[in-house]
Amino acid sequence: MLTLLKNRTLQTIASANFFTTLGVSLFNIILLTYAKNFPNPHWFVAIVSVVTVVPYVFGGLTGRLADQTRRKTNWLIGIKVVQAGLYLVLAQVITQQTVVVFYVVVAINFISDLLGRYGGSILTIVIQDRIGPDDRQQVMGLNASVSTLVEPLGQTLGVLIIAQWHDYALAGIVNAMTFIGAASCLLAGRSAIQSTPKVAVRPRHIEAWPVIQRVMLTTTRMGAVSYLGILMILNVATMSIDAILNLMFIDLASRMPVSYSVAILMVNVVFVTGSVLGGITKNTWFDRLSLFQLLLAAMLTYVILLVVPQLILILGGIFAVGFMSGKLDPKMFAIMMPQIDPHLTGTVFGTISSIVTFAAPVGSVGIVLLYNLVGATAACSVMIGVSALALIWAVMAHRQ
Repeated sequence: MLTLLKNRTLQTIASANFFTTLGVSLFNIILLTYAKNFPNPHWFVAIVSVVTVVPYVFGGLTGRLADQTRRKTNWLIGIKVVQAGLYLVLAQVITQQTVVVFYVVVAINFISDLLGRYGGSILTIVIQDRIGPDDRQQVMGLNASVSTLVEPLGQTLGVLIIAQWHDYALAGIVNAMTFIGAASCLLAGRSAIQSTPKVAVRPRHIEAWPVIQRVMLTTTRMGAVSYLGILMILNVATMSIDAILNLMFIDLASRMPVSYSVAILMVNVVFVTGSVLGGITKNTWFDRLSLFQLLLAAMLTYVILLVVPQLILILGGIFAVGFMSGKLDPKMFAIMMPQIDPHLTGTVFGTISSIVTFAAPVGSVGIVLLYNLVGATAACSVMIGVSALALIWAVMAHRQ
């Protein structure tokens, strides 16, 4: 572990990730609070909840662009600078709390998140190129842990800005400065994240789907359609849980001992704690589980979480989900990475991301509408059914 922490590539990626996550998490909770202050807050909070998911749907496109990008390091640094500029513009308009300005703010945040997905695809290529196979799972887990560990810090800072200064523009400026910090880290360590010539763009076209089918079958012993379909359903459940909690905390505000933003912060802190512990630990009982077993354990946790929506149980369930995710994602990508042509890294992982998250916005919209029209019980009941469907599908696919 100590030797790995001295790796210059990991240090550069993790330090840039620190500043990026600090700003993004700060502004995400600011955006929810901003939306909550409009008339009919359920609608505006729902829009924020859905739009923050949509950039993941474009993973295939951003991954292919990352594969085709020749000067990856330059683009990676440039992305951070552009994101900083976007939030400086946002800071100038967010002081006006009108519906038009709200949609402009959401659009700027969406563009920044989309650029962030493109940059994330480039970093995946860098990890494959610069980190040895034996260290990739732990490097990806450590990098993910930085995100999850810093996230509550950024959210706490966002809550503090609103509580003390009630200044949304200040939040935009702080976010812009964090992207400048990320760009500076990447610039200082650019030699450690340079891609070698073997990752240069290959002129001939290669289809990603046959590669995904082969890798999925080898890695999970399940067909790509089944495994990715199960993950898609699971992702719909996950994103819908976020939307449900965002709305539920509005309804429970008068009976909760903490404010709306603090309640969201508590949930995220617990999730982060579980994710960090899952990502940085390597020789636990959970590490002996297969991807399929981890998937089943995660789905069962979602079902339990939806059955009894009480704060203390929500926190317990969120911790378990975070721990499972901390294990599942790095393990899955680390096992797949050696089997993927370096010229297709961004495309394959981006396509997987797109497929897995494709239904998430639709599911989130549907669950938000159901929550607003019928109520929390109906929304939770539907998600229990969705989780059960994924569980049944997983059992049937695994037996084949």
